[in-house]
Amino acid sequence: MPERTDQPASQPTPTPDDGTPTNDPTAALHWAAVAIGLAEARTQQGNPLNDTERAAFDRYQNAAHAHGHTDEQIRCYLNSELRPAVAG
Repeated sequence: MPERTDQPASQPTPTPDDGTPTNDPTAALHWAAVAIGLAEARTQQGNPLNDTERAAFDRYQNAAHAHGHTDEQIRCYLNSELRPAVAG
C-alpha cells in the first residue's frame, strides 16, 4: 500500500492576529484586568483611551467574558493581584 503524502487540513489558530488572549482563561483574566487598570490610570491623568485603545480594551474584556469571568472577578483580580504587585 502506498504511503499517504497529503497533509491534514491546517487548524485555525486559537489566538487572533490582534494578540487578544482567547485560548487561555488565566491570560484572558490577567489582560482584562491590566486593561481596566490602564484605562483608570489614563482617565485619572486626563488622557482617556482613544478609539483604537478602547477597541483593544473591549477585546480584552470580551475574551475574559468568553471564558466565563465576570466583571467582578476581573476587578477582584486587578485589586488583589495586580495593584499590590505594582505598589510593592
